[in-house]
Amino acid sequence: MTLKEIEYLLTTARCASISEAAKQMYVAQPSLTHAIQSVEREVGFRIFERGRSGVSVTEQGEEFLADIRTVYEQMTAVQNKYCVENRPERKVFSISMQYFSPAGHAFARFLQELEEPYYSARLLEGKMADVIADVSAERSEIGFLHFPQDKEQAVFRELRGEKVEFYAITCGEPCILMREGHPLSGQKAVSRQDLMRCPILSYNHHIENTVGFSDEDPSLLQGDRRIVVNNGLTLLRLLQETDACAVSVSTERNPFVPGCGILAKPLEGAQPLRIGWIKKWDTPLQLLTKRYLRMLSDE
Repeated sequence: MTLKEIEYLLTTARCASISEAAKQMYVAQPSLTHAIQSVEREVGFRIFERGRSGVSVTEQGEEFLADIRTVYEQMTAVQNKYCVENRPERKVFSISMQYFSPAGHAFARFLQELEEPYYSARLLEGKMADVIADVSAERSEIGFLHFPQDKEQAVFRELRGEKVEFYAITCGEPCILMREGHPLSGQKAVSRQDLMRCPILSYNHHIENTVGFSDEDPSLLQGDRRIVVNNGLTLLRLLQETDACAVSVSTERNPFVPGCGILAKPLEGAQPLRIGWIKKWDTPLQLLTKRYLRMLSDE
């Protein structure tokens, strides 16, 4: 039984008509009938019952078609990925970024405007150490970092050790995320003292042995109530449904985009953040990545 014969059977079952299936498959009706009969002889039972109004699937045929449908879908997926002739080369685009990176909004807009017929795009989100490791190991072509200016020397020392170079984009400010209607939502800015009254949400950062710095100001996470999560969807839902707050990043050109009932408030007395991107030394950027960086600079 060939893949084409499987396609004939599935199309005939869907159309409930050999003549209609032949039209859709661009094959002569006698050829389709012969193919169906050939498979029926091979399996030893009738797959279809013929009638004046068309064909219907037998009980054994239903079970058989369910089995071969799975095989057909898997084989079609493999063919589409590897065996299609004259298909343009698939463009591969992978970037890494820290949680709450301003680069995320630009990535979404870039994909919305991307006109490549075949591409594979990956957005990897994680801790600062994860982003550096992704770029160093070439899992991602570029990565986005943000860090307080007083940690610059430690960050650059780590980047040199991983043979990664940094390109500054702009400076940003830490901000506090909260739901609309939050007890602090009426304030223009939030102080550290204010945060002591609220649960603080953060990602699970673990202990890093390779870098002498953390993604967040430890003083922001020292409240009596701390909630640790390991994915953005859970964090967003907790922000929406509780009085918890989370630390984010904003810039003048690309502020945190409000949505889903979430507000961003400035954090009083916070250190400015260096924001930029990294790549492996002596590794040229592909055109797709350059286009993304140009879009990011226009944000």
